[in-house]
Amino acid sequence: MEPKKSYERYLEKIAELRLMDDDFFSEALDEKIAPVEYILNTILERDDIRVQRTEAQVEYKSATKRSIKLDIRAVDAEGRVMDIEVQRAEKGASVRRARFHSSVIDRTLLEKGDDFESLVDTYVIFITEQDRFGAGLPLYHVERKITELNDALFGDGAHIIYVNGAFRNLEHPVGRLMHDMNCTDAKEMLNPLLAEEVRYLKETNGGRTQMCRAFEEVAFEAKHEQAVDTARNLLALGQMSIEDIASVVKLPVEEVRALAQKQSA
Repeated sequence: MEPKKSYERYLEKIAELRLMDDDFFSEALDEKIAPVEYILNTILERDDIRVQRTEAQVEYKSATKRSIKLDIRAVDAEGRVMDIEVQRAEKGASVRRARFHSSVIDRTLLEKGDDFESLVDTYVIFITEQDRFGAGLPLYHVERKITELNDALFGDGAHIIYVNGAFRNLEHPVGRLMHDMNCTDAKEMLNPLLAEEVRYLKETNGGRTQMCRAFEEVAFEAKHEQAVDTARNLLALGQMSIEDIASVVKLPVEEVRALAQKQSA
């Protein structure tokens, strides 16, 4: 595709994006303290959370186990770690995925020899486009409880919250946030912090360039993942050499060789 047509197509896609689109959400809020602070205080129903740092697309890799990538990872003044995920598809917000996110984050918080009591509280927050549990509530809090003690809280500091993206009651703080999450036009948004980040990405040359670059990175990653999947399938068939597979899928020989070693381990 010609560069000019590709750029025009990207601009059309940018115009349609909302904060409910996870890649746009990550781009808009990467290293943005104030907007993330507003989102967390709204969802956690507080006014005293002070975010120290935020990062987008934080990847927890494992050579042998399933890896995950967080949309936004925030750490507050108390050291609490908060993962904010935007999920439009119901499958992406499964309860077992929430459990996995929580466990993977925990795994990164203690060094060898650290006392378990120093483990900080964690929050895994799934903002879903639809009402995940169908009760019409703005928030669903998930906590471990002790069944034999009249469902007393277990108190392990691991918190999971589902946010109903379909909740649009403008009299409610979460409803106002979800309204903004679903706007394509910054002028229609209620919160000025979020509106400014959306306006920058959609209406300025710098923001549009940033988004076009993000689109290209996503396309490259998707193409690479497809090549890796094809290489794995060809290796499993066992009918081609590593060099021939690398040539077919256009991956470095060293990368295909590493895939072969993992499959034979």
